[in-house]
Amino acid sequence: MASLGERIRKLRKEKGLTLQALAGAELSKGMLSLIENGKANPSMESLAYIAERLEINKNELLEEVSPSELREVLQEVENLYLKIMDDMTAGFIKIIGLIRPYIEKLPYRYESARLLEIYSRCLYYMKEDGWEAYLAEAEEMYEGLHLMNNSADIQLFRAMLQFNDHRYAESLDMLKQSREMFEERGVVLDALKKLDFDFSEAILHFAIGKDEDALKIIGDAIQYSKENQIFYKMDALYRVSAFHAILKEDEERKDYYVNKLRIFAEFTDDSKIDIVLDLLEAHYLNSFKRDFERALEIVDKNIEKYNEEETSQFFIEKGKALYGLGRMEEALIWLEKHRLWEFIHHPYDLLMNYERDAYLALIYEEQGRHKLALKHAEIARNNAAPMPDLPYKKFIMDVYNQISQQ
Repeated sequence: MASLGERIRKLRKEKGLTLQALAGAELSKGMLSLIENGKANPSMESLAYIAERLEINKNELLEEVSPSELREVLQEVENLYLKIMDDMTAGFIKIIGLIRPYIEKLPYRYESARLLEIYSRCLYYMKEDGWEAYLAEAEEMYEGLHLMNNSADIQLFRAMLQFNDHRYAESLDMLKQSREMFEERGVVLDALKKLDFDFSEAILHFAIGKDEDALKIIGDAIQYSKENQIFYKMDALYRVSAFHAILKEDEERKDYYVNKLRIFAEFTDDSKIDIVLDLLEAHYLNSFKRDFERALEIVDKNIEKYNEEETSQFFIEKGKALYGLGRMEEALIWLEKHRLWEFIHHPYDLLMNYERDAYLALIYEEQGRHKLALKHAEIARNNAAPMPDLPYKKFIMDVYNQISQQ
């Protein structure tokens, strides 16, 4: 972090001033040079004079971290935070390293609160202790600065931590309490934050089986987005609606939302939406239509076109399609290759992934490896047991009953 003299020199150069120009009539060029090089300390009168010449408040010079330095650090951190999905562990470590030297010397301002918030989140994801205190400090600072949308973001984060622990009802209660608290205080959240809350509340209603409540929230959110010409979260709202239609085997509604998503993907030129749509279609063809040939075509097209990181969720669908076509050895390779992503927490997604062990059980049983088949059938059953009663759970339980009775 810059010393007082270094901060003065940096600000002077940013304003294009020479030593003589900043020194003016009340300070010698030589004295100013000594101050900038840390060889002399200015009096309070001289500090006030320098600050006036720099057109800033003298308190900004006295702060150990200047606002400009703080903004630069925050900009670098925000850029890294946006790209965190490329390499999460390395990204979190780098962000923590950037913020840590400043953490005990942050002034009372927005940049400090945001750095504290990001720092606490990174500590949480890296499973380091102490993140809660930094998050509370960030929230207190936001509240004091009347930045209520930022405060709301922290409350949303806390609620979704319960979701990550698969405590869906508790997460929903926390979310509702936050909304009620803001309403009681007369706080109006901005449009994007409102949609964040709407989407989170909808998926939590789905998670506890309150589908009608979820669909109403989604319908209202889509209408609100259209009326206000806001496209934020639109793809997520359409995607979860399409998936719910698949679960209910409502092909007409599924096609409606899939078409909406394809138009949205073309409008935004977002190839990731196309990947998700193909994954949805392959899943629908495998698990509900039993059209394994067509499902395999869609899967292979994506695996050939994109890298492994982008298409890893297709591995289970390829295994299922090959199993359905009777190509057991090939199916086994792809099902064993499939991995459950660490950040998947919704019952819909979890149960889809838990099917992997049920299919492995069926293949091992077909191969005469009964003990291994029973092991995977039990894994699938134990994972699925606390989940809602969805078609995947029924399939998993049927497989377990079938294998265990052999």
